[in-house]
Amino acid sequence: MLSEVTRWALPLGEWSKIGAVFVIALFLFSLCQLISDQNVGPVPPKLPETIPLVSNSVQLATDTQGFWSRARRTMQSLNTEIVRFRIGGRRVYLVVGETKTNPLFRTTTGLTSHYFTVLFAKILFGPTAEDAARFDADVSGRAKDPIPGTEHIKPEDRVWSRWHHIFAEHLVRTTATRELFAGFLDRFMARTAELFPLNEPTEICIWEFLQCHLAECAGRALMGDVIFDLNPDYLDALADFDLAVMPVAFGPPRWLNPKPYWKRYRWHGMHRKFMKQALQDYNWDTVNNNGWDPVFGSPLSRSLVRWGLDAGFATETVAGMWGQQTSNQNSNSVPAAAWSLMSALTCPDPDLLPNLRREANAALITDSNGKPTLDLQKLLTSPWLQSVYTETLRMRVIFSVVREAERDTNVDGFAIPKGALIQAPIPLAHFNNAWAVEGHPPDEFWPQRHLTGDSMEGKEFSTTGRNGYWFPYGGGITMCPGRNFAKQEILATLALLLTRFEIEAVEWVMVDGTGAKSDREARDGEGFAVTRPDRDLKVRVLRKW
Repeated sequence: MLSEVTRWALPLGEWSKIGAVFVIALFLFSLCQLISDQNVGPVPPKLPETIPLVSNSVQLATDTQGFWSRARRTMQSLNTEIVRFRIGGRRVYLVVGETKTNPLFRTTTGLTSHYFTVLFAKILFGPTAEDAARFDADVSGRAKDPIPGTEHIKPEDRVWSRWHHIFAEHLVRTTATRELFAGFLDRFMARTAELFPLNEPTEICIWEFLQCHLAECAGRALMGDVIFDLNPDYLDALADFDLAVMPVAFGPPRWLNPKPYWKRYRWHGMHRKFMKQALQDYNWDTVNNNGWDPVFGSPLSRSLVRWGLDAGFATETVAGMWGQQTSNQNSNSVPAAAWSLMSALTCPDPDLLPNLRREANAALITDSNGKPTLDLQKLLTSPWLQSVYTETLRMRVIFSVVREAERDTNVDGFAIPKGALIQAPIPLAHFNNAWAVEGHPPDEFWPQRHLTGDSMEGKEFSTTGRNGYWFPYGGGITMCPGRNFAKQEILATLALLLTRFEIEAVEWVMVDGTGAKSDREARDGEGFAVTRPDRDLKVRVLRKW
């Protein structure tokens, strides 16, 4: 979960003010590390850099996408799926491909995600020092049985296993998310009916619209109404917090770059205030454990709070664990939904939109009360809709799976020393030539690369043959538990807007609030796992039903 969304660097705040200090400290630390450098066996080729010990780290921090592109070109030219370099003096190995990526998803390879799990727990939850120590002390893993050698850890101290169980119970199985999906869809359909009178054309900007309304409708279904009603600026705080996480994790200290820390404090403060008030009057005995309630929302949300309290965590820690679910839910699914719709409307493939509308209309049904709704199973098995979803994640997910070597080990025959980092960056895997199709390179949005079959209506969805090049949600037991609901939310948003509205693209505009026309289409902007578009698409819409 948390470790699966690690991306080693985003722009680290106001780089121009701190660059000199950062580079000097980085160089001195790297030099010390290099002096003590000893190889333990066969090593992969190095990733070249202009200034030894400095260039790679600086580019990764200030031009992350450029760094991935250069690494990808280097690996292709050297015909290798693993290269090494240093960041802050620490050994890092970049890997791609099935044989080198799969070991990162197993617990028997001497590679662990524990350091990053705890690092992000401290940042995302804002726990007390005592509770942070509990997170750190539990090295027994998330599975039902503890990792060999950790059997001494008491069951009540296996916090990560219990955490994993709660999410598996409420999110991993499709059947477990049906009520959550229904709650979201009812809200989103009601919101679109409220905002857009029948047969009255209007113009909206897709990213701006979904950031506000999709995020709120999904958030209320998961978290309840009260947190939103108490904080009119809740979604603004969420957007600020998401962009503050990586600078807090890997950027300069608070005194050099205080803004991200303030945004994090603001976000945690909202949940601590809410939790303190909510627990004063909440009656656990009268709540329907299988239903939704306005205070804590879904059974998942409520179960997380109940477990945290029963496990003896401080109220502020429970508030942070609970509040983080809003970010987990929306920070990736909302930009992914925006990218899916914007890309579908502007894709030059003439077959795409007609087939998306055909499948979306086929999924439109009437419920037992005579109200229109969407058939979830139809959505999840529609080839063209799945292909847009898959192509969006292929192109827009930017995190890296990162593991730390607990001991001297090896990956596909290469020696990895204890303490080194193994990193499988999505941009290396998802833009690999394994995705190339004649006339359609990997850096082009072309959903038909995921379809097989001759006729338009007989197409079948498939990603067969790309093992090791496709893991947008990570892998193994730490795979994102919210992946099923995220897919449902994204596909439903795309299908609903394509069936309920006549919709056509007008122009690309700036996202600075001015609405000024842009001279280009959207590119990857900032993001945590899925990038935010740095431009918005203005569209003309007319609600039909």
